[in-house]
Amino acid sequence: MPNLAVIGMGRRAGWMVERFAAIAPEFKVVAAADPNVDAARANLRNAGVDDGVGIFSDGDDLLQDADRYDALLIGSSCHLHTPLAVKAAETGLPLFLEKPVSVSYEQATQLRDAYRGREKTVVVSFPLRVTPLFRKVMEIVESGRLGTINQVQAINNVPYGWVYYGRPVHREYGVSGGLWLQKTTHDFDYLNQILGRATAVTAMMSRTVYGGDMPQDLMCSACDLAETCAESPQNMNNFGTHEGLIMADHPCVFGSEIMNQDAGSALVQYESGIHASYTQNFVTRKSAATRGAIVTGYEATLSFDWYTHTITVTDHHGEGVEEFEIRATTGHLGGDDALIENFRDVCLGRDESKSDLSAGITSVLMCLAARESAHRQSWVPISPIDAPQFPQHVELAATPSDLEPA
Repeated sequence: MPNLAVIGMGRRAGWMVERFAAIAPEFKVVAAADPNVDAARANLRNAGVDDGVGIFSDGDDLLQDADRYDALLIGSSCHLHTPLAVKAAETGLPLFLEKPVSVSYEQATQLRDAYRGREKTVVVSFPLRVTPLFRKVMEIVESGRLGTINQVQAINNVPYGWVYYGRPVHREYGVSGGLWLQKTTHDFDYLNQILGRATAVTAMMSRTVYGGDMPQDLMCSACDLAETCAESPQNMNNFGTHEGLIMADHPCVFGSEIMNQDAGSALVQYESGIHASYTQNFVTRKSAATRGAIVTGYEATLSFDWYTHTITVTDHHGEGVEEFEIRATTGHLGGDDALIENFRDVCLGRDESKSDLSAGITSVLMCLAARESAHRQSWVPISPIDAPQFPQHVELAATPSDLEPA
């Protein structure tokens, strides 16, 4: 029975461990590391796999027993993905790595160099690219039915935006790297599946709703406005705007030091000459949620949306309109299960990664360029993954006031 070890045993890792037990029961979780040992135990218990699992408070201690494991999963805070993965590289074990794989150019360089030649032993957590819906999208695109593609318009209107301003792990800019890295890394990855290699980006961002002048450390439970605030746990529950996420007391989403944008847009140039537009918005609620794209070709237009589970192909030179409804109920609309199946096969030597480290680093390089462009208000080239050296120490004017409306 292959042994699996987990570093960073938070909610996301707990979910993946639970799905791993369902999909690949031949694997056994034997060790987990997390600074919050009690929370790690609780997450393992909730996943139903806590019996006999060794718990460490430090990933280095867990890796000292690397010869006991057959695979590793890293689900730590974002800024630790690269440092932990670089240490894990020394073990030679197959790795499942959460996104974003890095939060800086320096980290991206370290990660690339640590796994050079072994990129396909890493499965990066890009579930959108392997969902049944997107696999059908790619089948249609690759069939040539759309004709010559000249543009893609992508959108991500997030109905659970509060988490990026109210949960400490997401609102801390130095931990998450900001919302270009936290969210756009998924969307840029699926755009790359359609369009190939991106060469440059120009982007902008704004924050007109979240952030503000409330104390940064103010909790909802201590706020005099909690009864009327739409972002308090009780009112999100009353209004049905929590999107099924765990409701709990949280820091004020209008805190004075919040640096995440609540809207962003980017234009991405691709090597083929095609460009893609991308927008993200974090104040959307309920059925206004949208995540997908319009792919326009000479022969037909394809549109798809993960929230409505639909694909529509409209012929340009005829009367044909074809619609597909593809539903999947498990995490990330079936993408999580597909990634776990792939990781199991990578570990057993039956397949190579369908979401490898090169894809993860490429997306990070695009996100970093978009973030830099938005801060500098400039056109920024995107470093190719085989560049001798990625840009170093790019200074950003990243303060709350930079995102205030003029």
